[in-house]
Amino acid sequence: MMSCEDIRNALADFGLCEQTPEGARIAMHCLYPSYENVRVFVGKSGDGYTVHDGAGAHNAAWLHGRDAELIGKSLEETASRFHICVSGKALVARVDTIDWLTSAMLSVANASSLAAYDAVDKITAAQEEALIDRIGKSLSEVMSPNSVSKNVTIKGLSGGMRHFDFVLNRESPFPTFLNSVTPHRNSIAAKYVSFSDTSGPRESKVAVHEKELETGDIALLQQVADVVPFLSLKEVPHRYSLNVPFRPLLR
Repeated sequence: MMSCEDIRNALADFGLCEQTPEGARIAMHCLYPSYENVRVFVGKSGDGYTVHDGAGAHNAAWLHGRDAELIGKSLEETASRFHICVSGKALVARVDTIDWLTSAMLSVANASSLAAYDAVDKITAAQEEALIDRIGKSLSEVMSPNSVSKNVTIKGLSGGMRHFDFVLNRESPFPTFLNSVTPHRNSIAAKYVSFSDTSGPRESKVAVHEKELETGDIALLQQVADVVPFLSLKEVPHRYSLNVPFRPLLR
């Protein structure tokens, strides 16, 4: 049986209050995409209280992609949902009495976590779209237009629909399935599932990345696909002998 004392010890860091120049800092149970705890800061404001996240959501998202516009949009949208506001780069709540202080702290903490995740998702999507465009341009320099099919969805071995950014030479006995991938958990997971649920040898599946991937992520993807840096993409047609005639096959 699990001991309640062990659980209390595991949770000991939560609720601890530390005085800082920005206010009293408290670690909350919410997490950022980096799995760090959200910390909120509490200070007096006249007769009431001000709670903010110390720009934690902004800083957490900034680590994944320096896109101030997308991050700012996520902060504003999330603040509106939680009925708080954005001040500079921070999420802020103000309450008049201590009775509402706990609610304000929870609102800021949850909003900060959600805003960071939302911003990272937006940044990841934008990065992938930009990479897909560059991949398409690079392939067009070494392959005929009829040999490259873009934005292809096929039925996987499990029966689910699997998306690929490009399929090269769809009519060949072993068409090559190509997906862009970025160093983000959602991108890694989605591309792994698509590759693993699609028939064909591992060598007929290519994950193209531009930003450096974690060693563990590369090892995971290499179980189901070749992992190729974008700068080496032009070697792909030669490596896989992609010069067969094109006729639609996959639907």
